[in-house]
Amino acid sequence: MRTGCLLPFAVICVGLVIPAEADGQIRLRDFVITEGASLEGYLGNFAAITVPQIDSTERAVAGVGEVSVRGILRLMGRENQTLDMAFDGGIRQFATGGFQLRNYAPREHSGSVETMYQRLIRGGTLTADAGARFRSIADRPPLPLYLAPGYDRYTSGVSYRYRDFLDVGVEGEIADYAAPKVLPALDLLDRSSLVVNAGVRKIYRSPAELDRNDSWGLRLFSSYSYHSYPQQGQGSTRIDHALGAGAAFQGRWERLSLEFTLEGTRSRSTSLRVEYNAARLSGRADWILGEKTQVGLYGTLARKRFIQPGQDALVPGEEADNASMLYADLTRHLGERVSGAFQFGWQKVETNISGAYYTRFGGSFFLRVRPWN
Repeated sequence: MRTGCLLPFAVICVGLVIPAEADGQIRLRDFVITEGASLEGYLGNFAAITVPQIDSTERAVAGVGEVSVRGILRLMGRENQTLDMAFDGGIRQFATGGFQLRNYAPREHSGSVETMYQRLIRGGTLTADAGARFRSIADRPPLPLYLAPGYDRYTSGVSYRYRDFLDVGVEGEIADYAAPKVLPALDLLDRSSLVVNAGVRKIYRSPAELDRNDSWGLRLFSSYSYHSYPQQGQGSTRIDHALGAGAAFQGRWERLSLEFTLEGTRSRSTSLRVEYNAARLSGRADWILGEKTQVGLYGTLARKRFIQPGQDALVPGEEADNASMLYADLTRHLGERVSGAFQFGWQKVETNISGAYYTRFGGSFFLRVRPWN
């Protein structure tokens, strides 16, 4: 975690509290310490610019240990406005097997901090936020064990939600990928973005005579995205323009909650080779079993088709992927402030034409502790 970058940002965030009145006491909310262990398998024949080593394996395994902390500081709370700072940070250590040249021991550090100011205005909620996220990877392994590259990412935005009917917002982002000297091609992923979005929704609630909190609703939304890649382009910077539209359903009943989102994207660029059309379907279901047990199931199906034939850019997680994933978890409350969770997951990413792919699957156990309420 790049504490040298996080510290000044956190100081600025805390400085925002100074104008608050004396009764605006700082409170720590939702503070959670998580420890986890995983066993994962990887299959695939991908080759990517994110891999500096050469290794002929198509199968690898990894044992992973991790620890993380997260929480929210309420810096200011008044009748019609709040100021919160959310933070999280963690470390993951891998022990790998199956590579032919040598076995790797990648270590991932990550951290983020985000401030969010909310104020009630004319029957709606105005939200302004700013955040920073940092990630670094040491001893990066080759594929098929894929780890997203390290980066520094800064975001800020403002949005307005009128009752439960209308929402509009704009967000800016700067992403700087940490390219080591042996892999300068990662600088090609550096990006500046501006996203404008708007949506309308309709929510239905149970009749008052039923004395239940059941509700379900549908949201229709659209967006425009501007992405600039300063390290790409010959003589001029690569610029992408994307239009998106979709619908989201959300329902909550006594012991069951469901969420589904369907979204389509049309992206055009000054670089013809990266123009594409894409669609994504994602969903989540949670069941409460008794007083202490909860089961969750969530997944994503994504498809992307490039306009130009023969596209074969192999950068997992980026613009050339058709990704599918499915996860299931079982959470059990072990005490007033302790819970344990088993998670099983599968993920596959494949290219459009060549048949190159990688698959990740495995199981994890997490122990979550809330030291205080």
